[in-house]
Amino acid sequence: MKRLLTILLLTLVTSLTFAEKRALVIGIGTYAPDTGWDAINGDNDIALAQEMLQANGFLPKHIAILKNEQATYRNIRNALTALVNTSASGDVVYIHFSGHGQQITDMNDDEADGYDEAWVPYDAPIQPSDTYHGERHLTDDELNHYLTLLWQKVGVKGKITVISDACHSGTGTRKWGETNIRGTSAKFLLTDSSKEQYAPGQEHWLHISACKDGECNRQYVLDGKAYGSLSYTLYLLRDQLQSTSATDLINSINAKINELVSRPQTPQLEGSEICKQATIL
Repeated sequence: MKRLLTILLLTLVTSLTFAEKRALVIGIGTYAPDTGWDAINGDNDIALAQEMLQANGFLPKHIAILKNEQATYRNIRNALTALVNTSASGDVVYIHFSGHGQQITDMNDDEADGYDEAWVPYDAPIQPSDTYHGERHLTDDELNHYLTLLWQKVGVKGKITVISDACHSGTGTRKWGETNIRGTSAKFLLTDSSKEQYAPGQEHWLHISACKDGECNRQYVLDGKAYGSLSYTLYLLRDQLQSTSATDLINSINAKINELVSRPQTPQLEGSEICKQATIL
């Protein structure tokens, strides 16, 4: 009888799956010379994100980092695919992008204003040319595709949070005093593109961006070192990320960011109501 109970206990223990916390952190400060982008300080945000995540139970081995020249379009896609392949039911997944953002012509007519929002990888030019038609811009539709695949893996017991410390429009890479702006008002205009188009699906995740599409996202300078305003704010609020709902947290994020930057900006929270009532980590 004792042996039978031992066998049953071992069977139960080995059948349990333990949720993991996984993260992908992308930080770009210097872009490829031929892309036309000004340098910013997105790479400085990586250390903030790492410390914030580890303070909330993420193991270093489960935090993937793409910095500067590592953060090409292909490498970002490969890293997202790796997250999909390794994640399992109940996992907590955090994806962080610090770099330039840009609006790009919506080629599948799913945006009311006619433009997709895009993360700008290390090797994506600022404007189209005879040889480049937006193939290396990571649009919101394409990111949605990977997040949908990821949600199918982590399920309703899991959690996905996406942080965009970039801007999608505004007044470009000009400097306001001591801060740089992450993005450009110059839209990436297309008449055609060979880039694969993705139909956006329902959001089952949280997405927090540093500002509205029509606003600038300014960097915060501390002791001569610049950080993304959203990245630095999340770092300051790291003790609340597992105890405060996203709905309440966005109010704290808004207040803190506007203490740090020189001109007002409005952080945005997107996601289902269920996701918004949960914590972000």
